[in-house]
Amino acid sequence: MTENDHKVLRALIAVAWADGQMEDTESTVIDGLLAGFDASDDEEATLREYARTERSLRDVDVSGLSDEDKELLLGNAALLTHADGDQSTAERLVLGELSTLLGFDRSRSFEIIESVRGGALDER
Repeated sequence: MTENDHKVLRALIAVAWADGQMEDTESTVIDGLLAGFDASDDEEATLREYARTERSLRDVDVSGLSDEDKELLLGNAALLTHADGDQSTAERLVLGELSTLLGFDRSRSFEIIESVRGGALDER
């Protein structure tokens, strides 16, 4: 995995914690992403350990992400917020916070989020 892949996954872990808990369905999605990003056993162990503690977007560094990485992150974050079948207010708010953090304007954020509605996670 690249450093940007790590950044994307750490940010997605923070999104999973948006409502103050990591649901089993969200954990399963994170596991799938680890496989999709072709994480080594050590990388998986490190990121799973990271995911055991409540995280927020203040805990992540998205500097240096390419536009493609940013779109991948926001799209997967939008899907992750629906992993348990219900997008909470806290999850909607974290998507807005993430969009701002990534430098997307409201229109572009909406496009990315809408483009993944009903879709599958884009795995690498």
